[in-house]
Amino acid sequence: MASTAIWPRPGASQSGLTQGYANGDGVKLHFVRAGEGELMLFLHGAPDSGALYMSQLTEFSRDHMVVAPDLRGFPPSDHPKEVDAYVMPRLLGDVHALLRHFGREKCILVGNDLGGYIAWVFASAYPGRVERLIILNAPHPAIYLREVRNSAAQIQASQYEREYHKAVAPYPALYNYYRADPIKVPSSIADAANMETPDLAARFFADGAEPPATRSLRVDVPTLVLWGMQDPVCLPGQLDNLHDHAPKATVVRIEDAGHRPMQSHPVLVNRAIRDFLRRA
Repeated sequence: MASTAIWPRPGASQSGLTQGYANGDGVKLHFVRAGEGELMLFLHGAPDSGALYMSQLTEFSRDHMVVAPDLRGFPPSDHPKEVDAYVMPRLLGDVHALLRHFGREKCILVGNDLGGYIAWVFASAYPGRVERLIILNAPHPAIYLREVRNSAAQIQASQYEREYHKAVAPYPALYNYYRADPIKVPSSIADAANMETPDLAARFFADGAEPPATRSLRVDVPTLVLWGMQDPVCLPGQLDNLHDHAPKATVVRIEDAGHRPMQSHPVLVNRAIRDFLRRA
């Protein structure tokens, strides 16, 4: 569907953003967009929306087409109740669908939190569809699995996920992202020693409509990782040995930022992204 109206949210009247809907992988996805040029696709996390990136959408719409969808589970996008609607193949299918909707073979893919988790996997599996990857405080799945099996601090920081699993219906649709994720958070290091190690690739790429170019989860596209070091949820240990999984990654640590550096430090984040995009 074509874009139709200004985003009806605070601050949108000066943004030049228009809104529309795209058909995802079995769901309808609301999005906002602005500008023309190379596509920059911004994926938010929980419990956010595309509005998370307002400063970046304003800045980069000057010379790019910027698109920020509301992910499935986040109204006004569809929010199915079934856990199986939130497995990784469906989430990857949504990214493919958005590229098709805008008639693009590839994009600059940006993600925070859950959106960054999806972006890591998409860039690893479909490198031909990602020109560059930009991650803001989002764990690479293989590193997250390592940390919640070996780091008492990260296990403690991730205990909120266990509450999502215990919740009794009706509960927010976003809980299904965690229920569908093959990585389960233990209660403690002792508990972690007794948990199985899931085959992430087998779960992430099972029954996907588009076969992955690789199932290794290694990201070989140029990557910028911006990390707020005061994040209480995604601890700095998520950066340890990151280059084993993303050899072309540039890491920028923002010492006084938390989980959403794009909001707390928009000028610094926008400058770092600009510098990254200018590199040959």
